[in-house]
Amino acid sequence: MGFSTDIMHDFVAKEIRSIYSSFDGWTATVRSLEGGYNRVVILERRDNGHRECVKLLVSFGTDVSSHLLEELSIKEKSADGTPVRYSVAVMVPGNADTSSVPAGIPVYTMQSFSFDGKELVWVKKPVRKEQAAVAAT
Repeated sequence: MGFSTDIMHDFVAKEIRSIYSSFDGWTATVRSLEGGYNRVVILERRDNGHRECVKLLVSFGTDVSSHLLEELSIKEKSADGTPVRYSVAVMVPGNADTSSVPAGIPVYTMQSFSFDGKELVWVKKPVRKEQAAVAAT
């Protein structure tokens, strides 16, 4: 028996892995927020004897609420007692309002989802011209 995840989170997980690659030692732990689509991803790795932790807020809303930003201020504790280099980041769909995100916090834009007006849409990859030409014949 397997487990089921939302396809939206699968696309976002791929985007997160492209930024924080397991090749570079990053491991991810996912937590749901508020029972909705919002998630917090805790990314950790050891680098030159130090433990790094990035708390990444993933929001599918048109803006980032102050309640969600408060979640970023809660630091994760080290299980082994080593000092932690701690940072935070936010990931939102394209065209989302990020004006509430404080300066200095990196904001990543999802490549798979964007807002068209107030509607969240899936951004499909463009069809390559060669593939379109082969399909037309």
